[in-house]
Amino acid sequence: MNTNWCVMRTIPGKEAEAAALMEKKISRKLWASLRILRKQQLFRTKGRYLLSKKEMFPGYIFVHTTSPKELRKELEKSRQFPQLVGGQGIDIVPVEPKDLKFLKNVCGENLGHDMKLSTVEVDDEGQVKSAAGVLKPYLNQITRQRLRHRYVTARVRLFNRQEDVLFGIRVEGDPR
Repeated sequence: MNTNWCVMRTIPGKEAEAAALMEKKISRKLWASLRILRKQQLFRTKGRYLLSKKEMFPGYIFVHTTSPKELRKELEKSRQFPQLVGGQGIDIVPVEPKDLKFLKNVCGENLGHDMKLSTVEVDDEGQVKSAAGVLKPYLNQITRQRLRHRYVTARVRLFNRQEDVLFGIRVEGDPR
């Protein structure tokens, strides 16, 4: 049977709690991996930039499973588990191949890495002119840039709609 990445929804901020509960209560025969996708971001405090990590998609857990129907049945048995993305009932939604391609590009083949900072260069007007890293393919899709806050957003076709995805950036001299 095919192993697919699927997505489940839970309460934003409770992703780790829901994942831990699933690891403890649901048989590993029904799933291979759980991921809470994170991104690196710089934040400024007292004039210095520090590296932090934030959820890429607050309230979402990605699960690698060969048995989405059986997994759904197990999740339906307990109200403690996260609500799943989909219709009125509990459903497990497969990640579309084009969306998975984006996720693998920014988080690695097994979705196991944080989305890294992209290094950008700016022109004399303060506009991003080039990027190295995960932002590079989306450079011409930037919709907003906040250099002081060390991020840009780019409009990316994701999950059957246009999403403004936040990319953490660094400029020369920032911490890695």
